[in-house]
Amino acid sequence: MLDSTSGMPELNHLKQSSLTTQWLILGFALLILGGATGFNLYVDRGRTERREQGRLLTQARVIQENLEQNLTAVSRVLADLRKELPSHKANPGLSDRLKMLTDAMPGIRTLLLLDRDGTVLASSRSELLGGNFAYRDYFKTPRQNPDPEMLFVSAPFKTTLGIYGINVARTIPGGRGEFAGLIVATLDPEYFKPLMASVLYAPDMWTAVAHGDGIQFLMVPERDGQAGKNLAQPGSFFSRHRDSGKETNILTGAVYATGEERMMALRSIQPARLKQDKPLVVAVGRDLNTVYAAWRHDIRIQGGLFGLIVLGSTLGLYAYQRRQREFARREAEVAEALAASHRFMETLTDNIPGMVAYWTRELRCGFANKAYLEWFGRTPEQMRGIRIQDMMGDELFRKNEPFISAALRGERQRFERTLTKADGSTAYTWAHYIPDLDGNEVRGFFVLVSDITEVKRVQLALAESEWKLKTIIETEPECVKVLAADGTLLQMNRAGLDLIEAESDSQVIGHKVTEIVAPQYREAFIDLNERVNRGESGTLEFEIVGLKGGHRWLDTHAVPMRDVDGQITGLLGVTRDITARKKAEQALEQLAQTDFLTNLVNRRHFMTLAEQELSRTLRYGGALSVLMMDIDHFKKINDTYGHKTGDVVLRRFAELSRQSLRDIDVIGRVGGEEFAVVLPQTDGEHALEVADRLRKSTGDAEVVLDQGLPLHFTVSIGVATLGGTSSNIDTLLSQADKALYKAKRSGRNRVCAYEPRDGASAKWHEA
Repeated sequence: MLDSTSGMPELNHLKQSSLTTQWLILGFALLILGGATGFNLYVDRGRTERREQGRLLTQARVIQENLEQNLTAVSRVLADLRKELPSHKANPGLSDRLKMLTDAMPGIRTLLLLDRDGTVLASSRSELLGGNFAYRDYFKTPRQNPDPEMLFVSAPFKTTLGIYGINVARTIPGGRGEFAGLIVATLDPEYFKPLMASVLYAPDMWTAVAHGDGIQFLMVPERDGQAGKNLAQPGSFFSRHRDSGKETNILTGAVYATGEERMMALRSIQPARLKQDKPLVVAVGRDLNTVYAAWRHDIRIQGGLFGLIVLGSTLGLYAYQRRQREFARREAEVAEALAASHRFMETLTDNIPGMVAYWTRELRCGFANKAYLEWFGRTPEQMRGIRIQDMMGDELFRKNEPFISAALRGERQRFERTLTKADGSTAYTWAHYIPDLDGNEVRGFFVLVSDITEVKRVQLALAESEWKLKTIIETEPECVKVLAADGTLLQMNRAGLDLIEAESDSQVIGHKVTEIVAPQYREAFIDLNERVNRGESGTLEFEIVGLKGGHRWLDTHAVPMRDVDGQITGLLGVTRDITARKKAEQALEQLAQTDFLTNLVNRRHFMTLAEQELSRTLRYGGALSVLMMDIDHFKKINDTYGHKTGDVVLRRFAELSRQSLRDIDVIGRVGGEEFAVVLPQTDGEHALEVADRLRKSTGDAEVVLDQGLPLHFTVSIGVATLGGTSSNIDTLLSQADKALYKAKRSGRNRVCAYEPRDGASAKWHEA
């Protein structure tokens, strides 16, 4: 035998290089995983930011559109009053006229008529008559620039009545176009607070309205010291928005007014159809820490998981290499023992159960032990000098040729092979090809073959046992299911069957999952299945209909399943019941659609439901009527008994309305003390009966004050009925509003119906 120890240093060097390469590969894989995790977190943060920006911009737009409508309405009223001034100037009833208009428009607190010197000639509030407000900025600015087409919006200020408000004014031109006076409307801040509160969908939100010069007007929820604060400071959100010249901005950072870190949507309110000297700016903001709380939680979780992966993979590779070094050391000892004595090998190999042989560089047999001869059914004479191709046969030689060539290059080979023995039986072997080295020259190679048939059978039995262990998933509390590539259910554990209320798996196995989910989620589930078939994993929320009719919301996570060749054969899904969470989300959505004070639908949701009822009527035919209702002298109730009593009156009226109306009727609070009703399948005559019944029940009702005294109140109602397919809900509400205005002018506590030819009908019902 030749000495086989001369090549050991080079072999050790190669093994050390392999160990270093393994560490480099592990480090590169961890680097990729860390980068992918970081990139995913970065993308998720951007998704969170974009979603929240869109919601804030939408809420700001709601306030913007409402305020623009109010400014337009106030501008129209001021313009109409200015046209009527020649006939009212000397009329002592002008103040009564202004008071009636103020009562009819909940957004206006006070109407004033000032002469060219600033003296109040007429007012909706008698205590202001004769007063002089020439010193006020809202008078000085129009007098210096008496543009009759301009709508002047003053900076917020504290009125003589102690209210913090904004004045909207139009100049009154003289006969030669000179400044002859001013007609002024004071906006009521209390009217806008419910609107601003209605867009708050999270407890950390607030909304604010500021004048174009930077003076803050309102903040909801209210905070001390905010009204009147000048926001036009360098670097403030207001200054950045104003300087950008854009109508809409979404900004993040520290808020000047409160010092909080916030994401804020800002919109300028300056309708294109109005010539307005100063805009208003509405802001809706959220706390940044709250917005990104869930994202930061994900950072901590994914960072912890990544750390565990790094620790586990590092320890695993260290243990693996340590075991490999031990294997290499043992192989070296075997090689040294083989090189020590050929005679010892011959004696030994004939008495061991494994096969041992030696093949020359020319692939001729130089030695074969007894077990080798018996395996291939050869005699020593037949084996001596035989070519390896002749001994193995063409098919087996083709399979082993790559290992043979590698051994002749000096590379030790180890591999598993299934062989057919001479007696025709099948056995499993583990083969070693050990090069015979003389310096750097390979003279041949040793063959060591172990019969591992019994071991292999144990492995196969172990694989079968492992497959059986998979049935343990039946004990999992979550739903675990296996699907074919086309989405057909192949296996589902007991928890899953209970989740969909199936008594046995025969009710679902063989069916596609899309057959038991709600129709609106089938497309999403098909998309998830396609993604998994591409090798991706994914998560999906969907609603499922149980076999017994029950509805549940589920969250399923799916990953691809692969065969031994790496081909995707289906997917494995784990599903959790998230019905409780979804119900909580739906409850929050209901809160966003409901007026917090009266528990009726708010204006936005009312308009949505009204449009739906109108569309249904236009499509299928039938009658439809609307009511506009306004509590009489509500402002006086607030001023006399306080806003707390006013809130009780609003809730009492809402209760009376629900009692008087049908379940199919839609009722909502659309303003401070203003309510609207849609009456499906109701013509004008029956609508008047419904309205009058509600008017009477309101007049008969009472609210008990804290002092124990009863408070009675009345309501005025305008009725409009659908008259043609060209009508829309805004038209119907406008017609009902005109009829309501007629009821107010006719002495209140009236029901008036709208008639197109001569305005609101003179037909009403007195209390």
